[in-house]
Amino acid sequence: MSRSRESLFDRWFLAVFLIAILLFGGSARVDSVGLVIVRTLAIGAIAVSLPYWWADAERGLYARYRPLLLLLGAAAGWMILQLVPLPAGLWSALPGHGELASRMAAAGIEIGWRPLALSPGRAIHSLLDLLVPLAVVLVLGRTSDSALRQLPLRLLAFLAVAATFGVLQMLAGEGAPYFHRITNVGAAVGFFANRNHHAMFLALYWPLLLWYIHGRNDRAGSHAATLLGVLGGVAVMLAIMAAGSRAGLALGGASFLATSVILYRMRGAAAGTESAAWLVRITLLGSIVVTIAGALAMLVFGAGFIDRLGQNDVMGDLRFSVLPVLVDTVWTYAPFGSGFGGFEAAYKIAEPVELLSLQYLNHAHNDYLELLIDGGLPALALLALWVLIVLRAVRKAWRDERSAASDRIGVVASLMMLAIFALASLADYPLRTPALAAMAVLATALLYRRPDVPRERRKGQRSAAGFR
Repeated sequence: MSRSRESLFDRWFLAVFLIAILLFGGSARVDSVGLVIVRTLAIGAIAVSLPYWWADAERGLYARYRPLLLLLGAAAGWMILQLVPLPAGLWSALPGHGELASRMAAAGIEIGWRPLALSPGRAIHSLLDLLVPLAVVLVLGRTSDSALRQLPLRLLAFLAVAATFGVLQMLAGEGAPYFHRITNVGAAVGFFANRNHHAMFLALYWPLLLWYIHGRNDRAGSHAATLLGVLGGVAVMLAIMAAGSRAGLALGGASFLATSVILYRMRGAAAGTESAAWLVRITLLGSIVVTIAGALAMLVFGAGFIDRLGQNDVMGDLRFSVLPVLVDTVWTYAPFGSGFGGFEAAYKIAEPVELLSLQYLNHAHNDYLELLIDGGLPALALLALWVLIVLRAVRKAWRDERSAASDRIGVVASLMMLAIFALASLADYPLRTPALAAMAVLATALLYRRPDVPRERRKGQRSAAGFR
């Protein structure tokens, strides 16, 4: 679709859709009002995008995104199978269900026909959660290259608003406005319900900045974007510190340093002269020094910052204490799992008396273990399939002879985003929120679609944003 024929709606559709999901999809709770909004938006986006896909006579769109669509279809298929009612005898014979059947019989409760999922209502919610990833893939498929090149700047602008909003929440304390009823009151959470998820979103600043700089075709513009982007990144790092998330600090800091190394090696981000290249490098080094100095100042003079970091200690201890219980629960329901969305019910059955407290776990705070508890070995197979899809896309993109060497930076940016989510999932559940799930799907789909380099910069040319 040429830019001249592209409507204003087409140019903004993906950006507005993603920003709306980020705005209302920041909670992982099934009783969140935001879920109704984001699912309605997803259904609308799917309805708008399907005619475009249907009009693709050569089915080129389907061929490009087929692995992702098949993966989503397989996940939906397994969730639907877990909702199929089973006779009482077969249900009682399922791993992990026998003890529950005995307790139900002792209480005089008739088992009847029941699905594998311990919490069918939550399983249906999990199935509906796939609407947002599906919508992201379909909308991305109908978006032009020119619109996609503008997407990182629009996401960066929203990220800046979220960072500012989070800092204002911290300053206002308990009287601050929040988007979600159950949240970390008094903390910087932005548009999320959880400050850790807010920090994970802010950590995406650096790969988004790489993507944006990489997509610019003018040297002077790339030079200015690099300088302003790095200086803005210092403010984002301070906003992550204000959130008081230790995981956010670790991942944001690692992303900051990795991006700094990449930008340091990028000569063309400067104006094309050696002196300008050194200006970029000095700015990067100065930004690192300023960020470290800011962190030390908050540690020495910011008592509230220390308190916010310490507030995770109780939950952190609980997360560590429940690990043996979670591992046992995985084996209890293997190989079929307890049903998607059934973690809370499964954990309550297995929760030992010594771990009973005012703290409760609605998620495992380790999404890999929770995935195994919910979906069993088929879910593990789906995760492995997603990894293979990502690796295959990276391998193909890296070896594409038609693209410039600088195209690899776009691949690196996507991998950085996915790495942030993968590492965060070891101690949290970021992808349970529609907002961050949409960003993860976007990063995966962009490995199949690298629009961030204009056509005139392809065919092996070194660009302003390339390595020298």
